[in-house]
Amino acid sequence: MIITKLERIENGKGKIKVYIEDEYHFILYQKDLNNFRLEENSSITEIQYQDIYNNTVLRRAKQKALAILKYMDRTEQELIMKLKQYGCTEILTQDVLEYINKYHYIDDYRYAANYIRFRKNSKSKRQLSMELSQKGIAKEDIEQAFADEYDEEDGAIKKAIAKKCRDISILTYEEKQKLAASLYRKGFKMDIIQKYLKDNL
Repeated sequence: MIITKLERIENGKGKIKVYIEDEYHFILYQKDLNNFRLEENSSITEIQYQDIYNNTVLRRAKQKALAILKYMDRTEQELIMKLKQYGCTEILTQDVLEYINKYHYIDDYRYAANYIRFRKNSKSKRQLSMELSQKGIAKEDIEQAFADEYDEEDGAIKKAIAKKCRDISILTYEEKQKLAASLYRKGFKMDIIQKYLKDNL
């Protein structure tokens, strides 16, 4: 295998993209190139490649992933995006994910459950579902998280109604219709709204 290009990244703090046979493979630092004696148009054996990949490139990528997850829980999609920004190829990203998933450092169901738990009193189920979908969480994980964590009746809709009036029973039929329309626009389902506004709609 021939190292066909060594591309220094601007403002990359000494990072250099390594291309082998004209294909981008990974990022190294100048000190790495010196240690491994890598130069443009020089050859690299499969044994050397695997040594560099496993003991330097993959090790650093794992450390980067753990650093990303240290202060904030992430979805798998969010972690993939961060690793891509870091310079990981698709193959390297998959190797990192295999390691991360092996030790359950990320869990989309856990993320969804926590996301719902801390927001269910301020957002509707529809809003939360849409936001979680945008984060790349599978429909099955979202539905399970809702089943385990979400109680729309005792949470967000009560709070939304309380902002509009203190006592539903004193509202006129027209006022209840206006309240129902307002709640529906916020994303609450009509059957839940009707339950809370009784049978006077």
